[in-house]
Amino acid sequence: MQKLEGLIVETGRVIQKRYLLQRLVRQGQVCTVYQGNDQMLQRAVAVKVVPARHITAYRAELIAAYRAALRLTSQFSHPNIVGIYDVIIEPDILYIVEEFVDGDDFATLLQTPRSPFEIADLGRQICQALIYASTSARKVCHGDLTASSIIRDRRNQVRVTNFALPSDVEYFKAWSVLGGNGSVLAESELPWGQLTEERREEDVRAVGLLLYQLMTARPPSTASVEPPVDGILRFSRHIPRELCEIVARAVMRDHPQHFLNIEVLYAELRPLAEALEPPVVVTPSYMNPAENVGRPQPLPASTTGNLAPVLPARQTTGQTGVGVSAYQPETNVQSPLAQLNPGASMDMPVKLANPHQAVYSQQMLSNTQSKRFSLPILLAIGFLLFAVFFIIGFFLAHFIFFH
Repeated sequence: MQKLEGLIVETGRVIQKRYLLQRLVRQGQVCTVYQGNDQMLQRAVAVKVVPARHITAYRAELIAAYRAALRLTSQFSHPNIVGIYDVIIEPDILYIVEEFVDGDDFATLLQTPRSPFEIADLGRQICQALIYASTSARKVCHGDLTASSIIRDRRNQVRVTNFALPSDVEYFKAWSVLGGNGSVLAESELPWGQLTEERREEDVRAVGLLLYQLMTARPPSTASVEPPVDGILRFSRHIPRELCEIVARAVMRDHPQHFLNIEVLYAELRPLAEALEPPVVVTPSYMNPAENVGRPQPLPASTTGNLAPVLPARQTTGQTGVGVSAYQPETNVQSPLAQLNPGASMDMPVKLANPHQAVYSQQMLSNTQSKRFSLPILLAIGFLLFAVFFIIGFFLAHFIFFH
């Protein structure tokens, strides 16, 4: 049982004879999120419970906005977007039923430092969701891209929610000091979610603000980041210069290369995320003896002391200074053993991979040596036979013609 703003919301309660509230997921400033079960379709759902104090002041407008958002996004189907299923209105509570995503919210992501790859990849995935929503077939902007709109699931898939909902004015007002030029929200008189060029630019800036919060130096277990009062961007030292520059171009409206649409921001983040992505290390089978029965052994390590890379570095044409060298394929053709052990010195004999190869090589060497020494013997035998037959022929001819 959870007490919420003077209301008792019970786990185990069934909403509208369909959605069973199972457990509390998190408590937010505006709403409380429960994991539930859709008993009609037998699927997990997230149920957002908005209490009376947040809907009484402008109840009709808020309910209309949620219904409009449901109409705009009900057909969305994208791996980076959380699906919204239903809106239920009761006298004291508003329920929003969404797809359930098991993962970490943005506040959890802030609690530990993130690698440059994680930050760039998170921005890239958010951009993919915004590009999908803003296509000519949908024409929907987000408008409320704050920390509460981001979840990363257990497979590191970023999921964006709260499309076309009323913007958190206080959030954007607080962050307007950082490159906002005094502007908080553009065209607030238009319906929420309606796409315009100004709102597209605001979504770009909102992505930059989220990434900037991940890139700031902060104490451990920090759940939120406050905007700098002096309006100066400050990044952690481990962040690459290229990523800092991209975020600055997204956040600062007076930047000479400020991003005006999400497609351009995505075009910058995607190759950088690919360049920063750590290599995939494949564990050799010989690390697990139980799985090594009957399998060929790996090549012996090089005795030169040089470590061969597990995988070649990514091709990063046009991307410089990100700490990842471009991979250039070799022009000369190497033997298969040399390709498998590139760290081996060229002036050293190549060791064979296993005893079977050693036996086979020894047999080949013996055969070669036997052929090399048997040829003179065969020639000698041939000459001997020729002499024998010549002598026999000579005496037979002499006997026949002279007797």
